[in-house]
Amino acid sequence: MTERGASAEPLDPRLQGWSEQLYRMLVERVPAVVYIDTNEQRPDTLYMSPQIEQILGYPAERYLRDPSQWYRQVYPDDVDRIAAEWRRAREDQDLFECEYRMVSADDRIVWIRDSALPIRDDRGEILFWQGVLYDVTEEKQHEEELRRAEQQYRALVENLPAIVYLVAPDDDRRTIYVSPQVERALGYTRQEWLDQPDIWMELLHPDDREPALAALDEHNRTGEPWSREYRLIAADGRAVWFRDVATLVRDADGTPLYWQGIQLDITELKDAEEELRKAHAELERRVAERTAELEEANVLLSLEIAERRRAEAELAEAERRYRLLAEQIPAVTYTWGVGEGLLEAYTSPRITDLLGYTVEEWHRDPDFWMSRLHPDDRRRVIAATLRSETTGEPFREEYRYLHKDGHIVWVHDEAVLVGRHADGRPRLFQGFMLDISARKEAEAARSEAEERYRTLVEQLPAIVYVEEPNRPPGESHLRYLSPQVEVITGYTAEELTADPTHFERMLHPDDRARVLAANARCEETGEPFDEVYRIFTKDGRVVWLHSRAVLVRDEAGRPRYWHGVTLDVTEQRATLQRLEALERRYADLAFQTFRTLGLHADQV
Repeated sequence: MTERGASAEPLDPRLQGWSEQLYRMLVERVPAVVYIDTNEQRPDTLYMSPQIEQILGYPAERYLRDPSQWYRQVYPDDVDRIAAEWRRAREDQDLFECEYRMVSADDRIVWIRDSALPIRDDRGEILFWQGVLYDVTEEKQHEEELRRAEQQYRALVENLPAIVYLVAPDDDRRTIYVSPQVERALGYTRQEWLDQPDIWMELLHPDDREPALAALDEHNRTGEPWSREYRLIAADGRAVWFRDVATLVRDADGTPLYWQGIQLDITELKDAEEELRKAHAELERRVAERTAELEEANVLLSLEIAERRRAEAELAEAERRYRLLAEQIPAVTYTWGVGEGLLEAYTSPRITDLLGYTVEEWHRDPDFWMSRLHPDDRRRVIAATLRSETTGEPFREEYRYLHKDGHIVWVHDEAVLVGRHADGRPRLFQGFMLDISARKEAEAARSEAEERYRTLVEQLPAIVYVEEPNRPPGESHLRYLSPQVEVITGYTAEELTADPTHFERMLHPDDRARVLAANARCEETGEPFDEVYRIFTKDGRVVWLHSRAVLVRDEAGRPRYWHGVTLDVTEQRATLQRLEALERRYADLAFQTFRTLGLHADQV
């Protein structure tokens, strides 16, 4: 294994004859563009390394001959931002750093990361600005892909016609996340909800507080899925009924992390149930006596209702000029020799800024650089180094070093072959290292955000779907269907997405006409879809579903997609049917009582 660099000063006597050639090579073969600009708000370029042609398609001489060439290639939307950042750097006499877009000779958009530092004379006056720029288009494309993925899953969560939340598994049910629908349902902004840890407990209806809190303690203890119905007091004083369904999410060791759930406004459904209860009370008033069987049934019914579950300046001397270019650019430049001797090895003093080591410390041992590699990256980086030394192919890796003070530094490391031995074997590589720790931290934050919203969607105890608008009658073209659909219907998301007629086919015959008519009406008017109906599952069972969807439009008001959520309400419907059957029994009993007493119903 050979060393990846050696001290810049003093040069070995055997190198004195070609020192200018060495530093020119360091500048003009490094896989980045090195330049020198004048200290003006609209600077002229005094020097630009030939690598610019690889990135933007024009040779360096063109930019030196025509100062306006660079400005013509800057993407129009970025001109003002670059000018402002350059003005700030000149005023502060400090680092200029900016990312912007350029239009290449073949009309491609190329993202540039540009960094420059002021170079001063002996009196401290700025002579010129010296910088380095390189192509980061691939990075920007990756960032855009991450951003789109995060936005997709955020939209899935925040456009649901229900409240999605994460709460801590503690006694206060402290809110970690809540979707914007909380403001529409209860009149409190999301920030108000997050700023008051115990707001859910404070807003519980007095009649529901004790049973809800008791159930909360029990579910926190057991970790069993949470499913309840209760009332919360809205900002305007209204009592709003919710069906609340949640599951406890744990880490890999089984430690509870948070409850993840969904709250659906069922006030209208409760109003209908209340009307049914009023009718029931009226019937009880007419019946003079209740039998023991009716009393027992009423107690059982009350228990069933109570227990129901819901669900980031070029220098004069050539040698000094190129040495300055190599050692002052905001990156570590180096040469890396392969084979006999280390005479051609070099590392710029920027290694101290990057990793805390002086050049002498960095090269006190030929393999010292390997000892500072992060353990998780060491095998991969050493393998890539050996591969380049063997084949001569370019070296390009992103990995971690351990700084002298112990913290981790992410670097982007690129090197190309610039010389071979007489027998053709690789002899000398030249490269640079850049600190990319900030970018890596930002990427990690974006990935975490994407995963968070994906988890919110895919672990909800309900079916989340996105559907094409203006579809033919009887067809359902789905863009997205969450994995919970298989738990509820037995069909996988792929099966249902591939079959546009699945919705009509699965509907129960007694509900099909009503639901398809409501679906067609919503397609025509754009009003929300809200229906309770039955379907046949893959194994033939009948399941009751409560489906609610809203039409999402673009900025011009054109329909984009239907965004909905579907809950399994089979258990709730069964309870409601038992209640209706019981009421019919009350009516029959009343009729028999009247007939026994010789009365007609119109006499009561």
